Amino acid sequence: MKQYRKSDQYYIDEFDRRTIERIRELKKLMAEAEKRYQVDHNDSSEYFFRQIEYFTTGVSYARNKKLSVQESIEENERKDRLLKTNPVPENVRCNTCHALMNLRLHEFLGHKGGALIYYFSCPDGHLPMKAVYPDGREYPIPKRTCIYCGGKLLGKTRKTKTKLIRTDKCQQCGKTDSFEVSLSPGKILPIDEGERRKYCTDFIGSRPFSEELKSLADLGDLFDRQQEKAKYNFGQVKVLNIVQLEEILTEKIAKGGFLKFQLEKPKNLNRYLTVEFSAQDKDGGEKAKSIKTLKKIIDTQLFYTNWRLMSSGISYNLGFLNGQLKGYSFEDDLINIVKQISKKFRDNPSLL
Repeated sequence: MKQYRKSDQYYIDEFDRRTIERIRELKKLMAEAEKRYQVDHNDSSEYFFRQIEYFTTGVSYARNKKLSVQESIEENERKDRLLKTNPVPENVRCNTCHALMNLRLHEFLGHKGGALIYYFSCPDGHLPMKAVYPDGREYPIPKRTCIYCGGKLLGKTRKTKTKLIRTDKCQQCGKTDSFEVSLSPGKILPIDEGERRKYCTDFIGSRPFSEELKSLADLGDLFDRQQEKAKYNFGQVKVLNIVQLEEILTEKIAKGGFLKFQLEKPKNLNRYLTVEFSAQDKDGGEKAKSIKTLKKIIDTQLFYTNWRLMSSGISYNLGFLNGQLKGYSFEDDLINIVKQISKKFRDNPSLL
């Protein structure tokens, strides 16, 4: 019985042969497009499309080679296992003369070594052939019909020294089709190592045009970010930890006429820190005035720091005030704070 598994080099060579044939074809198309471009410089779209197609396909083949070779090896190993564990069915007889039929060939249905089918023929030439599963169940061979009208085909086979010629004639519309099968497999020539290097090896590690463009775009973004960092001075921002924050606000808020300022346990939300605060208005002033005064103290003291009063603002009830602060530590956030500081001085040069 035929063994499907070959040496590893066999599969590598088979993949490289397909690669060389395809990339060589694309190179030819690219060269033809270049000639047309040289004649008419106003139409460059085809030439550049062929360039992109050539390099993208070459990179794709190079990247998929290892996986494709491994899949081919595994497929053939599976076929060998099926043949080894599923012996040829015995006592398969012709429906016409009941003679023992001869094994002609086997086939794997479907993709990647599917179900195994054995084909038998009558020694006296009676038709039809039989297709049988390894367990003896008969597989119904699909009837071939005319591709033009769907009629019944009458087939004849003629054999020469080098090929098998099959001719089908439709009994309904009279049209005929023929195809040939070579009986002498063509000689497989060794791969030209120069072509292997040019169309296979040289693409290893390369990137397709789309990735090159993305890389350039990413590089541009990185440059812009570096420019942004250089433009703004982080030294303008005083980065306070939670202890320093509490010390500064406790002192300033007390001077503003508020008592018992305190911070609750902070919450870490990965990108920033949030913390609730509370204070009491010792004079029991008007609600709006108390909120405005406390907000001004906090905004003023935190403007040059990495902390900000959250948009929810400050609430007031019977002299008790509370709100939330947000602390930033990420570079992008600090840049935004520096922008706020710079804008204030641009809008109010007298503050400098």
